[in-house]
Amino acid sequence: MKTTVKYVVLKSLDYQLGTPLFQEELEADSQYFDQIPAEISYQNHKFKVKSKELKRLQIVEEFEDSQTIIVKVLALSE
Repeated sequence: MKTTVKYVVLKSLDYQLGTPLFQEELEADSQYFDQIPAEISYQNHKFKVKSKELKRLQIVEEFEDSQTIIVKVLALSE
């Protein structure tokens, strides 16, 4: 299913509150939400996942399923 994952920073010295970190679009199954790691790396920074939100959309007439996952992260000091 079409999956959009948006990573948003909650707290960091390098980013303002609510700054979108990055977004990825991929084909993934419904279990992908549970497979997101507790820590991610982006541009030589490490982030801890604070929370995840999942929204699924099914368009019946077009036989299309999609999901959007919003991952809120905190920067880890190195």
